[in-house]
Amino acid sequence: MKINPLEQEEPAFQMAPMIDMVFLLLVFFMCASHLSQTQSIKLEVPTASKAVVPKERPDRWVVNIQKSGAVYSGNAGITVENLALEVKARLKAQPKLKVYLRADANAAHKEVKKVMNALAEVGIDDFIFGVYIPTDKPGGAQ
Repeated sequence: MKINPLEQEEPAFQMAPMIDMVFLLLVFFMCASHLSQTQSIKLEVPTASKAVVPKERPDRWVVNIQKSGAVYSGNAGITVENLALEVKARLKAQPKLKVYLRADANAAHKEVKKVMNALAEVGIDDFIFGVYIPTDKPGGAQ
């Protein structure tokens, strides 16, 4: 009895799932790069060897203070008086607002204190400071 071999299809590479993955990665990196750019401006933050990195830092609203004393709400320049007004508006939309305060290492303490007072006057008492945590690895930061 003669047995005929079954016809086998030649294996083919499926392109549709690969194209889907490429588009998903593209969208992910576009969103991730946009978020990392909108969070902060370039500052020389102070060094703190005993600092702890909080887990909820990305969920916080970022306030930056430059060496010159200029205040920024994220990347947008703002005065301390207008900062208080913006905080009031943000508190209405987000009652549990938390702040991530980043100040330049060479900024005068009185400028940082002005911002802290403005935040406290409108009811913000939960904020953390941005610092550089040195590591034992060369060129490493957390």
